Amino acid sequence: MSTEQVFNKFLDSYTRSTFFIGGQWVKPHSSNSIEIISPSTEKHIGRVPDADTTDINNAVSAAKSAYDQKDGWSSWSLKNRTEIMRKFAQILEAKHEELSVLYAHELGRPFASAYSRPSRPAELLRYYAELAESIELDQVRPIPAIQNPTSVKKSSIQLESRGVTAVIVPYNGTLEMGMFKIGPTLALGGTVVLKPSPQSPLEGYVFAEAAIEAGFPDGVINVLPGSREAGEALVSHKDIGIVGFTGSTNTGKAIAKTCAERFIPTVLELGGKSAAVILDDVDVSTFAKNLPYLGFTFTGQNCFIHSRVIVTKNRYQELLDAMVDSAQSIIVGDPFDPQTHNGPLISKEHREKVEGYIQSGLQEGAKIACGGDRPAELKKGWYLNPTIFAGVKSKMRISQEEIFGPVVSVITVDNDEEAINVANDSEFGLAGSVWSKDEAHARQVADQIDTGSIGINCFGFNTAAPFGGRRNSGIGTELGIEGFMSYAKYKSTHYSH
Repeated sequence: MSTEQVFNKFLDSYTRSTFFIGGQWVKPHSSNSIEIISPSTEKHIGRVPDADTTDINNAVSAAKSAYDQKDGWSSWSLKNRTEIMRKFAQILEAKHEELSVLYAHELGRPFASAYSRPSRPAELLRYYAELAESIELDQVRPIPAIQNPTSVKKSSIQLESRGVTAVIVPYNGTLEMGMFKIGPTLALGGTVVLKPSPQSPLEGYVFAEAAIEAGFPDGVINVLPGSREAGEALVSHKDIGIVGFTGSTNTGKAIAKTCAERFIPTVLELGGKSAAVILDDVDVSTFAKNLPYLGFTFTGQNCFIHSRVIVTKNRYQELLDAMVDSAQSIIVGDPFDPQTHNGPLISKEHREKVEGYIQSGLQEGAKIACGGDRPAELKKGWYLNPTIFAGVKSKMRISQEEIFGPVVSVITVDNDEEAINVANDSEFGLAGSVWSKDEAHARQVADQIDTGSIGINCFGFNTAAPFGGRRNSGIGTELGIEGFMSYAKYKSTHYSH
């Protein structure tokens, strides 16, 4: 299936003139718009309005009103809320083809691999519905025996929503990363204002349509894409109870400062520069087979990828050769070609930024083992070949800064201790992995790497396990029961008998 064959499928829905606010499609106050350009064809494929401060105020007001209503969403029984969440999941799942075609058009994500991605928001909705049902949202606790006598004999502890959740997500995971925040909020009875990235605004409209079909009360879910003005207005709004943000470290810092002034909690999942540590007894072929996903998934536009590979000198050449073979097997091309593994980068400007990092690596003395250039046969689109740097030092820019592109650096060390030090030589701490035939040895090394999550001979995450970064990779936790609790607040009621 070529781009031209599917270009018109769903294309009529790629131009929008309204926002989804208070259960209605509402004309924007803003006169600005966002043009959507296909990263694979460089053609205009759609346009949406760009929200301004007034539009954001309207959306937050609708969400606050829906939350405050006496018979509104927050007063519904947990059973009724989770029932509609599961219906929502089913409807989103049924839109898998539409979303997969949209991902390919809007993001350049290969259609064949993208076909599984629409299932993730549905999985997360079901997970949080089930988790909420397993948690006692209203617990009774007696006073502990060691406490001195008091008039309080027992207490009930309630888990409550924080009210209106501001959800701000990047282009590489609007619905999946959005649902990290939306799932707990909905289960707890809170309401949502979702601001998709201006680089991928269309997924939010599919999300809103599914919400209408699922039957959420008006104002529980509100969706409006916007640029910087919209984001700043949303984060600083007086009626926002918590901000869930996934994106760049610099933007996360600005959000944290704004929210700190009003003591508003934040959950910030930010950048990464994760390391894969290769121990001497590694099965090189196993690691190399994982490299296309571990280092180059979504053309490297993923904060979770492992863009640093740390290996001892005596296994270096063998590993590098295997990595080059693996990277060169990645097919770069048309997102609608079923053979394609990697599509384009999101924009011309972003490709130029990534190419700037490649030049920086060369200037600092690193050597390109493969890639570093654009596919010669692809004249249109913002494509870039998978790139592996050898001879990299830990203090080089390509080792320290998040590139967010298909660039992996190989760093050599003398022993495990040095490997651990290099892995920790980063302002980030989001993920990582350790590769060895000896799982106990790998775990010993992994325990000394300061990061939020780490894999032993694997790459990925578990929905039931907490996911969060350290240092410049963010603050707060998503996924698991810990992520659920991030969007809850506690209230203790004490009794005299």
